[in-house]
Amino acid sequence: MGIATCHCERSAAIKARAYVATAALLLAFASTATAKYSGGSGEPNDPYQIATAADLIALGETPGDYDKHFVLTADIDLDPKLPGRKVFDKAVIAPDMDPVKWDFQGTPFTGVFDGNGQTISHLKINGASYLGLFGQLASGAEVKNLGVVDVNITGSRNCVGAVAGYNSGAVAECYSDGAVSGGSGVGGLVGWTGLGSISNCYSTGTVSGSEEVGGLVGFTYEAPVTDCYSTGTVSGTGQNVGGLVGGSGDLGPVSACFWDTQTSGQARSAGGMGRTTAKMQRAATFLIWGTCGNAGIWTIDEGNDYPRLSWENRPGTAIRLEKLSARIPGTGTKDDPFCIYMAEELNIVGLYPCEWDKHFKLMADVDMSGFDGKGGRPAFNVIGTGYPSPFAGIFDGNGPTISHLTINGESWVGLFGLLTSGAEVKNLGLLDVNMTGSGDYVGGLVGENYFGIITASYSSGSISGTGSVGGLVGYNWGSIVASYSTATVSGTERVGGLVGSNTTGGSIATSHSTGLVSGTGSVGGLVGYSKEGRIATSYSSGTVIGTERVGGLVGGNGGDVTQCFWDTQTSGQTTSAAGTGKTTVETQTARTFIDAGWDFVGETANGTEDIWWILEGKDYPRLWWEAAKK
Repeated sequence: MGIATCHCERSAAIKARAYVATAALLLAFASTATAKYSGGSGEPNDPYQIATAADLIALGETPGDYDKHFVLTADIDLDPKLPGRKVFDKAVIAPDMDPVKWDFQGTPFTGVFDGNGQTISHLKINGASYLGLFGQLASGAEVKNLGVVDVNITGSRNCVGAVAGYNSGAVAECYSDGAVSGGSGVGGLVGWTGLGSISNCYSTGTVSGSEEVGGLVGFTYEAPVTDCYSTGTVSGTGQNVGGLVGGSGDLGPVSACFWDTQTSGQARSAGGMGRTTAKMQRAATFLIWGTCGNAGIWTIDEGNDYPRLSWENRPGTAIRLEKLSARIPGTGTKDDPFCIYMAEELNIVGLYPCEWDKHFKLMADVDMSGFDGKGGRPAFNVIGTGYPSPFAGIFDGNGPTISHLTINGESWVGLFGLLTSGAEVKNLGLLDVNMTGSGDYVGGLVGENYFGIITASYSSGSISGTGSVGGLVGYNWGSIVASYSTATVSGTERVGGLVGSNTTGGSIATSHSTGLVSGTGSVGGLVGYSKEGRIATSYSSGTVIGTERVGGLVGGNGGDVTQCFWDTQTSGQTTSAAGTGKTTVETQTARTFIDAGWDFVGETANGTEDIWWILEGKDYPRLWWEAAKK
């Protein structure tokens, strides 16, 4: 009985184990039958794993997964000569399904694709539009930590790039190389970018097309492009061809970006800064990339290579800088501002965009002639480089001056490229500046004042640019009070002795300009063009030279102008879009201005603030605080 019982129990145990094994096998089979890719569930904490070319192609053929999370777990070679690969006629992922229609037709990618420091190589596409690894990245999409290398992408129409044809998502810490060609909107990394962003990326590939062709991006509209570079050859047969960016909308900001002017064959770009090959292989060019939480993202093998993303593990050292508070006295608060004593300290400020909402104070006169970018000397780092990195802090000049500041750039050129709401610059003097911009928004003090406040500040020297060029401010939406310029100003359109363009929200009061102003259209002694802006109790006396819409005080439009004058003799202009013309004798007589309601020293009818004073018969009115500068 014992033996029989034991035998029965053993048989039952064997059957149970067999059942469990069979069930496990069935479960494994079911799991294999339903598994996607090489693992994962597509959730943020358990992304789908892309390990093979088959996985990647399967992803492209599954639009229902385009909103999921993915991670690349191995390098993938898409060489068409290898088994299971092909020459694509559309983007691999999120392709345009109707090449006949101009707009994208299909399902855009809205998920997250983490390259995980891996590469996708030898992608070859011969197609029409929206070509790249991704055809279209929509809002919410992210592509990061990815290299797309040795591509060969040819498009017959628009929106062609190695990583994405069209981007309204976020592309970060990616790079590309190979050859990309198409019609319009062609870029080494991204063809066209709309409402998304591109940051910490680079491209070294050859790029060609008709128009809107760029080494990194063909065209950017409202998407910020930051901390990027390109080095590849760029060519185009039409308009808007650039070393870094081919074309850019007014809201397509490009900041802290560079391109190699020698290897690209392009001296211009719709954004970014062109540098020689030697400078593109120097850490000093990219120091701004090593601040404000970005330290260590990039490395560089000085003198031997361009910057590389740290996850590439290339030879070199990390690009990183200490916090600003470790380099300049103070903490940036109202009660403990960053205090600037030396030229080196002023130049450092431009490397810390995360500190541009803080308080600064100039403590001594500084001579910036050692930062003119000539003869091997470093170039000056503009503060508030434009969108999306304006200056929003408080800068108190405190009485001392900044002299011999030289800047050669494109747009948003000035000590401050862009001021935004909340920004204030006061009590600051700039002497013998030399500002040159190949684009718009060029000023001695500020390129564009977007609802900032400027008071008791002045400039002298030489200012030149294309559009919206002014002795003190290039383009003004904000407030300018009790300030002046004696600078010589030249440009093409909207050129003014004090302000190039004064637009909606712009206000100029108790200010003056005396320098020579020259341009083509909308040229004025004080303001080149004023539309829906306000100008009050101000004057100009400098010579004004132009071709059309030329005025002694204001060149074009006029706006709301009250109690303002210009010297008809010294300006050489008897007409103006606004203001009142007077002879030299009249503009050097106090009564001319007192009768118009100006507040002068020695009279109380117009107020007791004593804003103006004059040495009658020998000089024009001067602001009372100017007396301290004599």
